[in-house]
Amino acid sequence: MEAPVVLVLLPSTTGARECLAIAATVGQTLGRRVQLAHVEVGPGAIILPSQEQLSEFEAEHFADRENAQTEAVRALVSDWNTEAGQNLPLDVFKGDEWRVMRHYRGHVAMVVLASPHTQPLGHRETLRAALLRTGHPVVMVPPGWAGGFGRRLSVGWADSPPLRRAITAFAPFLAEAEAVDVVAVGQDPAVLEAARGVLGPIAPSASYRVVAPDGRRTANVLLDETRAAQADGLVVGAFRRGEILNWLVPGTSSRLILESSVPLMMSA
Repeated sequence: MEAPVVLVLLPSTTGARECLAIAATVGQTLGRRVQLAHVEVGPGAIILPSQEQLSEFEAEHFADRENAQTEAVRALVSDWNTEAGQNLPLDVFKGDEWRVMRHYRGHVAMVVLASPHTQPLGHRETLRAALLRTGHPVVMVPPGWAGGFGRRLSVGWADSPPLRRAITAFAPFLAEAEAVDVVAVGQDPAVLEAARGVLGPIAPSASYRVVAPDGRRTANVLLDETRAAQADGLVVGAFRRGEILNWLVPGTSSRLILESSVPLMMSA
């Protein structure tokens, strides 16, 4: 059986170069082959709850847009492969990201993708498809990211199964990082003992601290602390309250996904 790959989901050209650059680092760190995928979604992906179906004009316009986007992604990948001296293969599917992720189930070690809100309508479910449909760890790359990746890492500590899974998945990066900063927001300092127990064997020189929220949301505190530490990656657990509750009442995961200016390293 072929070894699991690092999968890069490219819904569009937006953020694609940033994802490809980080994926090259991820593949090297994990010792995994990098595979690229693009999904040309159907018009059903943008039907509103008030509509039963799209008009003929809307469907035709949408199909033209998707065809153009596919060709643009192909061209960008070809150019990037030439510039980077790579030969990364690109799979192109028709359908939707949820079904495509099932195609890769069991064959992927990690997924790299751009922030979903930056993608065209009909392509904004990539992150949830990867995290929740197939349970893969994900590196989410924010728009315009021009920094490195993995040199200095922050960890948003809140002891939960998703975070422990994220730490396990990203252990190779935590072990190689020059600095690891573990931050617990608004918690009792005693929680840091559990953090040391989990992260100590992986990153022996990691630093640990509790930060008071001072009226700020947990997501904003983590992002502020990550920027202050000049980190180029934030390790967090995602949707620990469950997907439905996060959808009804957006929590820390949803806010981090929407607002993060550094790559997020997540497991659910």
